[in-house]
Amino acid sequence: MDGERSPDDQRHASELSAIPKPPFSRRRFLQYAAAASGAAAAVTTGLDAAGPAEKAQAAAIASGKHLTRSIKDLKHVVILMQENRSFDHYFGTLRGVRGFGDKQILTYQDGTTIFQQPDASRTDLGHLLPYHLTDQTDGDLDHGWDGDHEAWNNGLWNNWVPAKTEETMGYFTRDDVPFQYALADAFTICDGYHQAIMGPTSPNRMYFWTGTSSGWTTNPNDYEVDFGPDAGTPLVTTYPELLQAAGVSWRVYANNQAGDEGGSEAFLGDFGDNPLWFYQQYNSTNSRQGGTSALAVNGAVTPWQSAAGAPAMSETHAEYVLSSFIDDVRDNALPRVSWIVAPAGYCEHPSYTPDYGAHYLNTVLRTLFANPELWAETALFITYDEHDGFFDHRLPPFPEASVADEYIDGWPIGLGTRVPMIIASPWTRGGFVDSNVYNHTSMLQFLATWTGVKPANVTSWRESVTGDLTAAFDFEHPDFSIPLNIPSLAETYALSQETGGSTATPPEGGQQMPVQEPGSRPHRPSDHQPFADAAVDRATGTVTATLTNSGKVGVGFLVYPDAYQAPSTTPVTVLAGSPGSYAWDTTTTDGKYAFSVYGPDGFLTSFAGEVVPAGQDSGPVPVVTAVPRRGSARELRIDLANEGDGDVVYTLTPNDYEGREQTLTIRSRGSRAIAWPTDADGYYDVVITASAGGGFKRRYAGRIA
Repeated sequence: MDGERSPDDQRHASELSAIPKPPFSRRRFLQYAAAASGAAAAVTTGLDAAGPAEKAQAAAIASGKHLTRSIKDLKHVVILMQENRSFDHYFGTLRGVRGFGDKQILTYQDGTTIFQQPDASRTDLGHLLPYHLTDQTDGDLDHGWDGDHEAWNNGLWNNWVPAKTEETMGYFTRDDVPFQYALADAFTICDGYHQAIMGPTSPNRMYFWTGTSSGWTTNPNDYEVDFGPDAGTPLVTTYPELLQAAGVSWRVYANNQAGDEGGSEAFLGDFGDNPLWFYQQYNSTNSRQGGTSALAVNGAVTPWQSAAGAPAMSETHAEYVLSSFIDDVRDNALPRVSWIVAPAGYCEHPSYTPDYGAHYLNTVLRTLFANPELWAETALFITYDEHDGFFDHRLPPFPEASVADEYIDGWPIGLGTRVPMIIASPWTRGGFVDSNVYNHTSMLQFLATWTGVKPANVTSWRESVTGDLTAAFDFEHPDFSIPLNIPSLAETYALSQETGGSTATPPEGGQQMPVQEPGSRPHRPSDHQPFADAAVDRATGTVTATLTNSGKVGVGFLVYPDAYQAPSTTPVTVLAGSPGSYAWDTTTTDGKYAFSVYGPDGFLTSFAGEVVPAGQDSGPVPVVTAVPRRGSARELRIDLANEGDGDVVYTLTPNDYEGREQTLTIRSRGSRAIAWPTDADGYYDVVITASAGGGFKRRYAGRIA
C-alpha cells in the first residue's frame, strides 16, 4: 500500500564551530555531529548524503545554473508545520538568538522581569524561573483561547504559572534536542516568529492555510465540515484553491492510514492536523470519506484507509510514511508548493518525543538532499503551530481595539506566543538569525511575493506589522552544498530510542536563571526601523513620546507604565512615515512620569523623571534627545542639554553591546552631543541618568540597520 495520500568555507566553519565538545548526555548523536568535519558518516539508507562529495557536486551545480540572483531562482517551496513548541522552550539556550540571555526584556514595577513568573507555591522566591526539562515526553498544557489570554493578562504576560501550571517554564537544551539545534546552526532561524492566534492547534492551522480562523477559537472536530453549506456557514477561500485557480501546482502530503488514531497507529495518519478537511470545497461528503475533486485529491482530503500493510517501527518507517513525497522528489515531480502533515508520533507534540520528530524532519531534509539539482532550487520551511502552553519571554504585538477583524469578544486575536521557524535552503545557509516580526500569515505573504497569488483573508493590520520572510534569504549568494553538521538517519533514529528524564521543578532554594550558550551568530537584515523619543512640555506637564518607524514593515509598539500608574499595556501601531504617540499627563501623578516603549528585536526605550514647571529655572533642568544615524558609520547621536541654571551631571552606562561608561557635566543653558556606538550588527543599549530631575532616566536600546 502507498504510504501516503495521494558558499563557502566560512559558512561551513560556522556550522562546525557551534557543535559542542564531549562529553555529551546524548552521546551517539552528538559524537556524530562533532566528527562531521572529518570523514562523512557511514551511509545507512538511500537518503543519506556524505559531505565532501556533495560539496563538489554543489559546485558543479552552481557552475551549470543560470542564476538570476533573485527569488526567481526558487522553484519549489516545501512547508512542514509541526506541533506545540514555544521558542524559549526549544531554543532559549541557543547561542546568538533572543533567548534566556536577552537583556531587552519586560521589567515590572516591582523590579522583577518577565522571566520571573509569579508562583504562589514557591516559598523561596515567590516566582518560578525557567527550568531544565530532561523528560522527552511532557504533559499537554493548557493552550486554549481562555488559557492563553489568562497568561497574556491584558498584555502583562505575568500569569503563566496559574494559567498553564509550573511545567510552562520548562525548557530543553542542545543536549535534549540536538537535531533541532543542528538545523539552526546550518540554516537560518527566525527568533521573531509568532503563532497567529492566542489559541490552540486548529485555529492556528486555519490561519496558516487561509489567513484567518473565521472566528474559531477552539479545535473543531476532526474531519468534519465547519465552513460550507453542511455547517450552515459561508465558504471560506483557502490559499491552495487560489494557487490552483492561478495554475500554480501544489499538493498536501499526508499518510492516508488511520486518520488521527493513537496507540500503535500514532505514527500513521495526520493527527487531524490538515485543516482543509474543515472546508466543504474539499470535504464534499462532510465525513472521513472526504471528497473526489481535484482540490480534495491535491489536499489529501480523501477516504481514510486502514493501517493494514504498514511496517513495524524502524529506521525506515518515516520513509514509508513519506513515500509519496520521496517518490515525487526522486522523479522531479515535486509541485511548486508542498505542505507536509506529520502523524501524531512524528509531529513533536509534547505527548511524543522531539526525537521522533527530528528523525521525520531529517527524512524530509535528506530526501531533498538526495536530489541535488532539485535541492538547489528548493526552500524548506519548518515551523510549529502553537506553543502548547510553554512559556516564551518576547512580547507579541497586538493591535488597538479599534482595528477591524482582530478582536473577538473584546480580546485581541493575536499575535500569539513565539514559536520556532527554521528555513532550510541554499539561500539560508550559515547559521543566521532573522529577528524580524513574523506570524503564520507571513508564510502566505511569502508565497504571494514569490507566486504573485495574494491570500484572500489576511487583515491589513497583520499584513502591515509582520514581514513576508524574504529577509531571511540571501538570494545573491546561494550555497548549494550539503551542511556537514546534519547527521545520518541512523543517528536520528538511534536518538529516538533514548528515553527517560524528569519534569520536576527545582527544589526550594535551587532556582537559577538558565545560561544561554556563549557566542553570537550572523544577523539577517531588519525590515523594521523603530525609534521613540520623549519631549516634556513644562507648561502643561505633558510628556509625549513620539514613536516612529522608517522600515518597510510596520511596528506594533507596546507602552507600559513603570511607576505612578496602575500596570497596563497600550498598543500603538506605526507604519513607515506615519508616526504615533503616547502621552503622560503628569498633573495626575504629582509631576512624575515613568514608562517604557517596547518593540521588535529588542527595541526598548524608557523615560522617567519629574517635570520642572515652566519658569522655574533656578535649578538644573535635564533634557536628553537621541537620533539614530544610519549609513556606513552607524551610531546613536545623543544630545545632552540643560535648560536650567544649575549644573547637570549625566552618566551614560552601556547596558549591553558596545560603549563605555561616561560622566559629563553640562553647565547652565549648555548642551553636548555624544556619538554612542553600535556593535557590528547595529545594536545599541545605553542608560542615561542625571544628577537632578527627580529620578531622571533615559534608556535607548535597539538596532540601526
